[in-house]
Amino acid sequence: MDATRRGTLFLIGGGLLGGGLLGALLGPARAETAGGTLFLNAYATAAASPDYGVAALDGAGGVRFTTPTPGRAHGIVVHPTRAEAVAFARRPGRWFMPLSLADGRPGPVIRAPEDRRFTGHGAFSTDGRLLYVAEDDVPRETGSIGVYDAMDGYRRVGAMPTHGLGPHELLMIADGTVLAVGNGGVITHPDTGRAKLNLDEMDSSITYVEVASGKLLDQVRLPEEHANLGIRHIAALADGGIAFGAQDERPVGMLQPLTGTHRPGGGAVRLFETPDDELSRFEGYIGSVAADKGKVAASSPKGGIIGLWDDATGAWLGSAALPDGCGIAPDGDGFLASSGLGSLRTVGAAPDLPGDNLRLADFRWDNHMTRFAI
Repeated sequence: MDATRRGTLFLIGGGLLGGGLLGALLGPARAETAGGTLFLNAYATAAASPDYGVAALDGAGGVRFTTPTPGRAHGIVVHPTRAEAVAFARRPGRWFMPLSLADGRPGPVIRAPEDRRFTGHGAFSTDGRLLYVAEDDVPRETGSIGVYDAMDGYRRVGAMPTHGLGPHELLMIADGTVLAVGNGGVITHPDTGRAKLNLDEMDSSITYVEVASGKLLDQVRLPEEHANLGIRHIAALADGGIAFGAQDERPVGMLQPLTGTHRPGGGAVRLFETPDDELSRFEGYIGSVAADKGKVAASSPKGGIIGLWDDATGAWLGSAALPDGCGIAPDGDGFLASSGLGSLRTVGAAPDLPGDNLRLADFRWDNHMTRFAI
């Protein structure tokens, strides 16, 4: 992506978006509605006491609008039939919030039931009538999927089990009949915040839940020698499978594969190949996964690296450096990535993954990026 074209919009180093103008941007501002692609990313401002919100970025890195959120946001999902998205609180979350994709205007904040905590992600039904939200059932110490009526102000209408512990990301697959869930396997409790309470007995898995009934259709775990890894982030593949990323919850002093794929009903997971010198740079942590056009990208903000694999063979294709980089989304033939230091870069094709690295100094981009068409 052309750095000069981007630089015109960024005025890198705090020009266009620096100083007092940033405050003016931290309310809804009208987005252009010409056809094209935008990217949504949660952010914090660079101030000592930051404000939080969601920003829409165009394909050249220009900010189209920003929308304040009640606190730090995490995942964002786009409604399939209307110009709306929903941003979810970082776990253990107490809220999610719809916002307009036409102008960034926020909708009413939806609060979690007292016995539930949202865990950062959700998915719409294919017709857009229902929103499924990953959550912890606190009293039962198990995973749950809250069901909300998107046609009636996101009124809660039910719940179903994830059939796993510590659910995080979930995706609608199989033409809208199945929810795939990345269950990290770790129990937390509101009284202890993000403390992990069962690391010696963690139980991570990918589960496939029938939407109509809540029935468990399939469940897969990593091989026993990798049981210390928590599967948290997943991405849909074109053939109906799932790519996943894991994080080392209980280090055992050895390098372990952190990414792979699984097909529902297809038996064991397939773990991706990564050269040891590259794998060590991930520092046992995958923060986001994206898939497109036969490639899977996975980021490690801890290691400042984004890796790329072939989704069919699991072969390593190369890496790109992005300090504190986590958000990734498909962008043309490659991916757009964002970092907690305010940077954006493109990640292209193997072997050298060329890209630029541009910084929007007043923003600290959060974990996930979501692409949508306008």
